[in-house]
Amino acid sequence: TAASFSSSSSSSSSSLRADTHREAAATEEFGREEFEKRVEAEVTKRSAAAANSPVDGDIGQNNNDNNDIDKLYSDKSKQPRRFPSSIKSFATGAAIVSKRDFLTRFDYGIPMPPSKREGESDPGKDDVLLLYGSDRALPDDHPTSPVYHDHRHAAAADGSPLPHLSAAAATANCSGLNVIFTDNHGDVHQCTAIVGNYESYHIQRWLRMNPSKGYSKLDPHLPLHPVGRGLQTNGQDKFSAPEDKYALQNQELLIAYFERLEGTLAELRPLARECAGGDNTVVVMVCNTGQSDLLINFICSAEARGFGDVVREKVLVFATDQ
Repeated sequence: TAASFSSSSSSSSSSLRADTHREAAATEEFGREEFEKRVEAEVTKRSAAAANSPVDGDIGQNNNDNNDIDKLYSDKSKQPRRFPSSIKSFATGAAIVSKRDFLTRFDYGIPMPPSKREGESDPGKDDVLLLYGSDRALPDDHPTSPVYHDHRHAAAADGSPLPHLSAAAATANCSGLNVIFTDNHGDVHQCTAIVGNYESYHIQRWLRMNPSKGYSKLDPHLPLHPVGRGLQTNGQDKFSAPEDKYALQNQELLIAYFERLEGTLAELRPLARECAGGDNTVVVMVCNTGQSDLLINFICSAEARGFGDVVREKVLVFATDQ
């Protein structure tokens, strides 16, 4: 009886496992078919959207044409908005701020070219363009001028229709501020695109070059291609991957580092304790000759703001060259 029960139990278990496998396979097949249907539907949807979207040269020819004029005007003031509602999540208004004023208020240690001497100018780059990504970020004293064209008032003294505000007033309601430093090189007809998307702190760079030819020189007849930040317009890449010989040299340096690590730490500990002081805080910096101007600027800025003594006591600088 025990043997019969065992045989029956084993047979039932095998049958159950087989049914389970068949159900799993059927479920997997159904899931695959359902997934493929969803993919096909999404592809069809996007293809239709692409067919209806404007192509190069079809300025304004999209399915929002009939509403564009209405969106450009406010119901309250009937004044045209500076930007359409399609980009209001990152550009609902704009203002101009003096670069000297802006960098003085938001000093990140970046020197202003050609220098920080009072009265010097940097033609074409003396001001900062500030974009507001929210109505709540607009300044209290100027709630409408960054948003609307106001033809009832004369333009600013420099001819700009944008309001020229102080850095303090312009950013009074900004709870977050992203700052981008850029320049327009003489041989590049540069454009800057701001894309509303998942936020990225990496700036993409595109140039009209041919990557398949080892990066040729800038050619206006070629399409734009994504390139690295070290690629120059003459085709030279300053940030190319190191050759094997340099990799071996770096390995040798790494061996030397580990061999001298304990002795170096023993030498540094008393210096670090002296810098740490009562609050056990040390500011560690590295600097080479090429960056020495930034180090001097940092120290001078600290002195000007009244905490130069903190810098002299707390900062431990490692010189990376001689």
